[in-house]
Amino acid sequence: MAPRRAALFAAALLLASAAAAVSGFHLGGDESGLVRGVLAALRERAEAEDAARFAIAHHNRNQGAALELTRVLKSKRQVVTGTLHDLVLEAADAGKKSLYRAKVWVKPWEDFKSVVEFRLVGDSEVESELSVASDGSSVQAIAKVSLEADIAQEEARLHTVENEGLSNGFTSSS
Repeated sequence: MAPRRAALFAAALLLASAAAAVSGFHLGGDESGLVRGVLAALRERAEAEDAARFAIAHHNRNQGAALELTRVLKSKRQVVTGTLHDLVLEAADAGKKSLYRAKVWVKPWEDFKSVVEFRLVGDSEVESELSVASDGSSVQAIAKVSLEADIAQEEARLHTVENEGLSNGFTSSS
């Protein structure tokens, strides 16, 4: 459903920009750059969600699991020979939400997708925090802070592991 909403939003944006151009409305800058930027952001988000769905389907096939994608919380793209999507996602298994880290390598011109990494990061604390707060704004703030803390802690751990691997891999030639 999300790709359909993204496509509808993109179509509405293009229609609005075309109507603005016909009517002579002008933002004072290059609207085509704005439209390209919005479309690029929508495309990147759709690619990240597609990569997350692929990673979960791959995990479910290999582990006999029944995870369902809830949402993509964080995504980074790295252009390699193709694109490496580094994702933090939330998935539910029998109603229990957990955070996962996935890395998916995509080469669309070869119709190639590969899950480089898929692992459990931890339980999603968003659900337990939701019951504590009473109004919508504080629920979102608590969930966001909790999630950001989990992600920051995981990134710090990964950074330490990567640096240890690099320092162990190099030897002094003196």
